[in-house]
Amino acid sequence: MTLRPPVEPMLAQAAETIPSPGTLRHVAYEQKFDGHRALLFTPPAPGEQVLLRTRRGSLIQDRFPDLVAAAIEQLPNGLGLDGELLVRDPAEGRLSFEALQRRAAPAPAAPPPGRREPPPISSSSTFSRPTASSC
Repeated sequence: MTLRPPVEPMLAQAAETIPSPGTLRHVAYEQKFDGHRALLFTPPAPGEQVLLRTRRGSLIQDRFPDLVAAAIEQLPNGLGLDGELLVRDPAEGRLSFEALQRRAAPAPAAPPPGRREPPPISSSSTFSRPTASSC
């Protein structure tokens, strides 16, 4: 079975404390980064489109062509990822929400001459994995 949109992303939930090891079995938690939650779907078959969707359902793969190209090249078909889109500002050496906002904004047809935005980084969790019967 290949999972395709619409799928709701997992959203962060605030907690006062982190559970101590061994308190909760089979529960995972992760740091909340200052990014944009997104779902990425690789196509079920080669040659089809990678979808990158915001938590509100907007398709944004046109705003992250380098992430789409990396997904086509490096991920198997029929995979769904749920995670944060992050951008590291190389000049500051840290994650930058402002750089992410610039990347996520609807872009003009061509970037301004001489300006190159940093590539996105994705922190993600797999929620669908291809099986022998779905490949």
